[in-house]
Amino acid sequence: MRDNSNLLATSKRYTSSATNLFLAGSDANMNQTLEFPHEIREVTEEEDLIVKKYYKNYIRKFLRVGSHGYFQPPGYKEHASTIYNLDVRTDDVWVISFSRSDTIQILTNIFIVFIKINDISIIFLSPKLSYRYPTLESDKKKPSSKDHGYRATVNDFTNLHTLASPRYVKSHLPLSLLPPKLLDTAKVFYIARDPRDVIVSFFFMHKLFRYFDESVELQEFWELFKKDLVIHMPIFPHVKESWEKRKHPNMMFLFYEEMQKDLRLVIDKVCKFLGKDFSDEQKNKLVEYLNFENMKNRSAPKFKKTDDTDSEMQFLRKGKSGNWVNYFHSQELMKELDEYMERNLNNTDLRFPEVNK
Repeated sequence: MRDNSNLLATSKRYTSSATNLFLAGSDANMNQTLEFPHEIREVTEEEDLIVKKYYKNYIRKFLRVGSHGYFQPPGYKEHASTIYNLDVRTDDVWVISFSRSDTIQILTNIFIVFIKINDISIIFLSPKLSYRYPTLESDKKKPSSKDHGYRATVNDFTNLHTLASPRYVKSHLPLSLLPPKLLDTAKVFYIARDPRDVIVSFFFMHKLFRYFDESVELQEFWELFKKDLVIHMPIFPHVKESWEKRKHPNMMFLFYEEMQKDLRLVIDKVCKFLGKDFSDEQKNKLVEYLNFENMKNRSAPKFKKTDDTDSEMQFLRKGKSGNWVNYFHSQELMKELDEYMERNLNNTDLRFPEVNK
């Protein structure tokens, strides 16, 4: 058994120094710094060999965090306590989701809360609450928001405290790794999507952002996914953490599939939750603006990897619920996916909405 005491000690050393550095000047630095409560351990030697075959140019081992073993890049341990101790303001709006679960819904919240409906040319004002992942450890150059493989926004947890209120904060970290007073302080959205669609979308994102080589096949990605060897995995505990808190007055739990079924209805729900009162005309304008094809056309110049409009290598790819059936063709794979879903939904009332395939 590997001795992880040095690793854990390293993580705890950041509790006072890193947190005070990044939160200096904010209200949070007046509060007592909390010790990061979750164990951080390195992946096994066997897992390390598998992971580094796909996630290239990493020197240190990837990590498992907490009782669920959330899979995180090596650099996460240096920021875990800082993120856990971030200040939360009462007028914040936080949106949490597993990767590739939230595109349309996130934009809905941005425009409703922070931007005038008739001035929708301003986008992506919010900080993406995460560490800079998966920046190659061998690349010491400061990442650019225009580079493939880097962030879509220049803001993150390091400058969150400098942003004026009200703030919109997005995170792909699960609720347990975020500030413990988050739900009791701010409005929180959690966006969930059928994991089978996430698999396909996340696979193409890994190739688009060059996390994986072009030669990697979907079958290989699925093997990594079901072994929780993909960033942020496992997905089911990630979703269940917020599902269990869905009745909290500050939590709105939404499904990606709800947006597909009735976007206008979800906008009405979001407005009510946030105490916003907009006219039917404004809401209809927002529905049109958030139409997937319209968003895809607007984002193409920023995130496309090819001029081929039918290519899968696009940040906004298809946006269709239930589209996973077009990628897992064999009966054997279909059976594996059914068993995967059934096994992970056992002993919970969580169910993903049915869609017309």
